[in-house]
Amino acid sequence: MAEHHFAVLVDGENISPRFLGPILAEINRSGEIILTRVYGDWTQPHMSGWKELLQSYPVRPIQQFRYGENASDGALIMDAIEIVSTNRNPVNAFCIVSSDSDFYSLALRLREHGMYVTGIGRQGTKSILVRSCNRFIYLENLGFSGSSSASSNAQEEEQTSSLGKVPVEDIVRKAYEASEEDSDGWLLLAHLGQAIRREHSDFDPRSYNYTNLLDILRSYPDLFEVRSNGKTPPVYWMRLIPEQETPVKLTGVIKRFMSNYGFIRAEKGDYFFTKANLPAEQRNMHLKSGTKVEFVEIKAPDPKGETSAEKNGRARSVTVLG
Repeated sequence: MAEHHFAVLVDGENISPRFLGPILAEINRSGEIILTRVYGDWTQPHMSGWKELLQSYPVRPIQQFRYGENASDGALIMDAIEIVSTNRNPVNAFCIVSSDSDFYSLALRLREHGMYVTGIGRQGTKSILVRSCNRFIYLENLGFSGSSSASSNAQEEEQTSSLGKVPVEDIVRKAYEASEEDSDGWLLLAHLGQAIRREHSDFDPRSYNYTNLLDILRSYPDLFEVRSNGKTPPVYWMRLIPEQETPVKLTGVIKRFMSNYGFIRAEKGDYFFTKANLPAEQRNMHLKSGTKVEFVEIKAPDPKGETSAEKNGRARSVTVLG
């Protein structure tokens, strides 16, 4: 796959400047950034936060007086079309940073010109923009990237996405079934990721409290099998384990439940679960401490673990009893 060379175009009127560092770090992991531009009326007080960042990041500010409600949007769109038309830069990918769904038409036009389009915006961005991009990343998944404290407290910072009502194991299974595996059923992990994003451009393991796709697969050892070629860096394959006998279900009680995730106290210890692990009809229930539940164990608690994520077990197929 050819490396992506990005033009990063930021709607400064729509996005908080505190996300600039995480945004650029995220795109740098996907390819090379050729140019970065931030659009807005720089004469206005609300752009002062952006001004402070210009000395720290290689960003070009684009001034657009607010002659109309969408003046900055128009400038961003015109620049994007000019970059594609003149082809003076080795740009083959765009990153549109905005939650404004009006940019969906631009995303589609860029893709028609053979550009790879990544969108970055807030959770709740309308699906028409999300699905118009090859990939869409939620800002909320970038806020804590790269900090050591984030990885150790990952289970305390569950994020919500538009896929929150779909169990992550179902997304993986459907993508696997839609792909062409080899004669033994093995599928390259990279091809699995591509299949998932073809259907869900906003898919992000961080939205489900996982680090990456491999982490998801390893958390469901009863559903997916993983192997590597043993080299550095390793190449991974996965395959679906055929359904066998009914999995053993355990019982416990809700220890505590926040808006999108919670913990179950059971005989072996505490188990972490997310709202997506509940049946659809129970996801809006108010789960009080002490509520009795039934669940399937996919990772046993480890009292010797160094972090909360290691100490807690992991549950799926959580059902409220009674």
